[in-house]
Amino acid sequence: MQRLISFLAVFVGALFGGGFRYLIGLVFQSYGSGFPLGTLFVNLTGALLLPLLIHYLHDRFNLSAEIVLSLSSGLLGAYTTFSTFTADTQRLFASNQFSFLALYLLATMIGGFLLALLGNYLAAYLARREYFQRKKEN
Repeated sequence: MQRLISFLAVFVGALFGGGFRYLIGLVFQSYGSGFPLGTLFVNLTGALLLPLLIHYLHDRFNLSAEIVLSLSSGLLGAYTTFSTFTADTQRLFASNQFSFLALYLLATMIGGFLLALLGNYLAAYLARREYFQRKKEN
């Protein structure tokens, strides 16, 4: 029964994550420069949000394992997209857009890493701030 509940939690999160991913794609599609800005945006925001979700929201709101699973593997898993990243990378390479390719690879890999660090630091900062605020009130 627990596996079914976990599956349903991921399934529901993925419905929303996939929808948000598609919506972001539509928004950035109008720029049409050949640079995969929509994919870069979702992957970088996902890199920021995942550690923030895991390290802050989970503890702050005492979220159940199913909700964390739904938000992380479901919502953010469907929202971010490694397969589109690799397809975009291949398309840039095949069309000889090497400057866009280099920019995309660097922005995704280094930007994702830096935003994941920022998400961790932000989670720690918010947790410390709330801890000291509660301590001050008591």
